[in-house]
Amino acid sequence: MPPGNKKYLILNGHFYETDRPLFSPENRAFRYGDGLFETIRCHKTIPLFFEEHYDRLLRGMATLKLTAAGLPSLSVLKSHIEKLIVRNRIFYDARVRLTVFRREGGLYTPETNSPAWLLEAFPLDDKGYHLNRDGIRIGLFTGFPKAWSLAASYKTLSCTPSILAGIHKKENYWDDCLIVNQDKKIIESISSNLFWVKNNTIYTPSLSSGCVDGIMRRQIFKFAKEINAELKENSGASKEELMDAEEIFLSNSISGITWVVAFEHKRYFNRIPKQIENWLNNQLKTIAPD
Repeated sequence: MPPGNKKYLILNGHFYETDRPLFSPENRAFRYGDGLFETIRCHKTIPLFFEEHYDRLLRGMATLKLTAAGLPSLSVLKSHIEKLIVRNRIFYDARVRLTVFRREGGLYTPETNSPAWLLEAFPLDDKGYHLNRDGIRIGLFTGFPKAWSLAASYKTLSCTPSILAGIHKKENYWDDCLIVNQDKKIIESISSNLFWVKNNTIYTPSLSSGCVDGIMRRQIFKFAKEINAELKENSGASKEELMDAEEIFLSNSISGITWVVAFEHKRYFNRIPKQIENWLNNQLKTIAPD
């Protein structure tokens, strides 16, 4: 690779070229999926909603019995992210993945609870949040329910329901796919939280349903409070509830809001998604002013 095109990552505070081998076969992320990750949108090198990402990461580490003392402080980690984006010459927004995993040693029973951490940065095509204008088409996957657990609300390295849902989506030529829990309630999509609107009320599955405690999900709660919109959590959606909804949209920290235009034969509006998009971009003006 020509020198000017080299890409870098950061492992435990040190820069490495992305094509350099880093791990042995004893790596616990590879062997056991023993870790978790955060996916963070960065705007002008600034990691958005980073305090909330960091807080969720620490709570997830505590659940997995990973020692928080082995992770850099919020300010140090933020500095590493900004340096990585600059080093990789990313001039627009960036998608940064922070992976934390237990250090090598042991079989199912680890020899240490000390974490290792890895930062990767990838360019995005634009700046800010942009609502998809055409809407996406989604389907439903019930073949591998996501069961509730103490770790269900975090982004762990064990992602089988989402992987199989992604294959199902691809086989059916959909844009995304909804996932059910052990009670056959619809709780989220492959990589996003689920919302639907009926009679001016916004609905979303509660964390007790098994959905991820999404960072963008939290922003939508703030949005609803600011505009005095009614937002209700429940145990998850039935297929009939979604077919009866007026609007469906998905949320994650990278895309922001994604408008769903079609679920099977039903078509949906996008009034609330447009409002949230405007609200989010106004938030960016305060986080990273021009």
